[in-house]
Amino acid sequence: MKEQNMGPYTIAYTQFVGNYGKVWPSMTKVYEVLSGAGIVSATGVGIYYDDPAVISWAELRSDVWSIITKEDANKLTNITGVQTKTLTAGNKMVVEFPLKNTISYMIGPMRVYPVITKYMQEKWYSHEIPMVELYDMVAQKIYYIADIVKK
Repeated sequence: MKEQNMGPYTIAYTQFVGNYGKVWPSMTKVYEVLSGAGIVSATGVGIYYDDPAVISWAELRSDVWSIITKEDANKLTNITGVQTKTLTAGNKMVVEFPLKNTISYMIGPMRVYPVITKYMQEKWYSHEIPMVELYDMVAQKIYYIADIVKK
């Protein structure tokens, strides 16, 4: 667990509501749209807005898929099914987790989120913030990122 400067990131995404474990079809849909526009990205992203311990799994909100360049974002202005936005730069809480195989996507949250929660409690940081997961296929790491917001 560390605090470091991260971002900014331009992302192409679609919104998903439901069990976070079932976001993959939405990610595949965005991947297909990006591929069709000639956009390639090696870094996926998920922004998870709700705590599954508090909100019903059927109501969990997320934005999912890929970091792209600003130039590539311009290619998507007239394409439906994908939105773009920029995640701001700043000092964030960050945990790195190795991305060895598909099981890393399941084990990572079980190991990392308790560490982040404990850190937030110790530092008196708000836990009512979205969590960002960056899936860096080149570095073979998942980065769990949260804004630092004092209670």
